[in-house]
Amino acid sequence: MRNLTLFIFSAILLLSASSVKAGVKAVGDDTAPESSTPRYNYSLTNRAVTLSLGSWRAYDSYLSPLLYKGSGLKLMDERLKMMTKNYDKLSRYSETNLSFASLWNPAETASMMYFTVEGVTGAHYHLRPAKNFNVLVGSLINLELGARYNSVNQNNPISMVFDANVWASAMCYYHIHLKNRTLTFRDHFSLPFVGVMFSPNYKQTYYEIFSLGNYDGVFPVTSFGTRWQWHNKFSFDLPANFCTFRFGVLAERAVTEVNNLETRTMNVSAMLGVVYNFNTFKGNQKIPADYRNPIE
Repeated sequence: MRNLTLFIFSAILLLSASSVKAGVKAVGDDTAPESSTPRYNYSLTNRAVTLSLGSWRAYDSYLSPLLYKGSGLKLMDERLKMMTKNYDKLSRYSETNLSFASLWNPAETASMMYFTVEGVTGAHYHLRPAKNFNVLVGSLINLELGARYNSVNQNNPISMVFDANVWASAMCYYHIHLKNRTLTFRDHFSLPFVGVMFSPNYKQTYYEIFSLGNYDGVFPVTSFGTRWQWHNKFSFDLPANFCTFRFGVLAERAVTEVNNLETRTMNVSAMLGVVYNFNTFKGNQKIPADYRNPIE
């Protein structure tokens, strides 16, 4: 519990510090014209819903000494929105994804089912080093829950997946403006540098943990020495007459070594999805007259 408290405190402190630093404006500069900063009535949310399908690998020494290979899919919902309407340097990012993989040992005599659900949130600071080129740098926090199930194990058939991490995140956007449409190339790379995860101790059963209450050491704090992981999403947005399609490649790698147990996962998949922008009006927020309300 002390390690978990330290991790949560560090995550809150990091995100708070980055938000304060990125949100500071030049208050005393009266020489700048008032029209130098564009003002907007609304801030759009950029949303991408994608499905990826590809090759997966998983190794979990708690379940088996063998590397399992197979295929899997991941459904992702990503959203990006500026923090405020008239400050173009700080945005909020959120992501929800579901993953499922069906894997087999080398002899194809045993299978492993792998399922996770994950939520991600964080903030990015916007840099614009060149025309049509945007760079976003920031930090994210994730929470992942799931399980790996081995079909041949009798005593310990399930290995739980639980981890929460603070990530360094960078995104790049490059826009190519054509006559009737804009093509967008995007790359998103993220890397965790501190976190906490669930792991039994070596040769410890789940009965000892949850029935006998032996929780000592099962929530270790992780960093580069015990957890090496990265995610990379490269995509291309192609506008069509009726929607914008996203094509891309998803690559993920994770290695953990805690409590004398080791896990390794890898995923390389093709992505296909749709991208669109939308605006919401919440609660008692009045809908402008130039917006058509479908329920009126």
